Amino acid sequence: MSDQEPRPDWDRAEFVDSIEARIMGGGREFTRTDVAAEVGVTQEAAENLWRSLGFASARDDDRVFTAADVEALRDVVESVQNGLLPGPTARGLARAYGRSTDRLAMWQTQLLSDFVAGEQIGLDSDVARRTAELTADLMDRLEPLLVYVWRRNVSLAISRLVADSEPESHVGVRRTVGFADLVSFTQLVRHLSERDLARLVSRFEALASDVVSSHGGAVVKTVGDEILFTHQEIVPAADIALDLVDAVTSDDLIPHLRVGLSQGRVLARQGDVYGDTVNRAARLTAAARPSTVLVDHDVAWGLATSPRFVTDELDPIELPGLGTLRPWSLRRAPLELEGDDELVFAPLDPHQFDPAPPEGTPHGASPAPDPAPSDRTDQEESP
Repeated sequence: MSDQEPRPDWDRAEFVDSIEARIMGGGREFTRTDVAAEVGVTQEAAENLWRSLGFASARDDDRVFTAADVEALRDVVESVQNGLLPGPTARGLARAYGRSTDRLAMWQTQLLSDFVAGEQIGLDSDVARRTAELTADLMDRLEPLLVYVWRRNVSLAISRLVADSEPESHVGVRRTVGFADLVSFTQLVRHLSERDLARLVSRFEALASDVVSSHGGAVVKTVGDEILFTHQEIVPAADIALDLVDAVTSDDLIPHLRVGLSQGRVLARQGDVYGDTVNRAARLTAAARPSTVLVDHDVAWGLATSPRFVTDELDPIELPGLGTLRPWSLRRAPLELEGDDELVFAPLDPHQFDPAPPEGTPHGASPAPDPAPSDRTDQEESP
């Protein structure tokens, strides 16, 4: 039988079981009833945790659980029984870990599969088998890295939590929110093969993540041609927005990018952010021209004293769901040569920015650009 031909189902099942045993440290030997009895909880309690982790329910007599499953459930139950965590919090953590690691596992498997396949197009049984074996071989080496990155990110999350602690934190934390998307992505997809599309999306996600993290920002989520990021400070967020545009412009594979920046309070829940500040950034992005950045008044105000940026006040525009808003275009200040060819920033124009409250009478407004033609039939409101 050729390696390119499908293997019998029983052979595949046997192979998958052997790989799972290597990954989990043992084979399937427990039923749902066995697991509950081993830990000393009801089947309902065990099932609730199992569903919180995102796994499908099992029948009472199916032997689908390993010793690692028993140990994991026991650790959670003991944390609740010892008073370290209330039940709802324990289930919430289980749900968070399940959702996050599900995407992580798919991402990891795809990367290793691409590596194994090389230039080959499509997935055959040989590539699948070699990917599975490579994954099992790497688990003990990758696990310490995963735990390290998790601990490092928890440390960063704690530092943000402490920085956000203030009397008004009950109404949300203050963030500069950036929303960026690739222009005419839908039309581009129609002309790309699946492999080229995967390469483009991977390149964009890697580039965007590198730029955001290099300035201390946080990537909230990426969805194909879009990225949502936040920063606690305005100036680094502006650097992120402009660096994203520059990086994409210099990349031959990725189409033009446009970015919207907004500053204000957001509701942070389950790794995501919500509120008008997020919606405003998304709407500004939809109104921006290719390779440009639009910001709201609060962002422009926060950059007014920085010599590294220039913000130009534009005519008011109507943002769906948010009413009328006066945007500002953002760009870097021009550099000048001084003395022995030393680069310095051009002096600020004292009339470039009007230090008036948002309701103040605008001055010297430039015509707003026509809303950029959208490649979508509708713009869904960002959370």
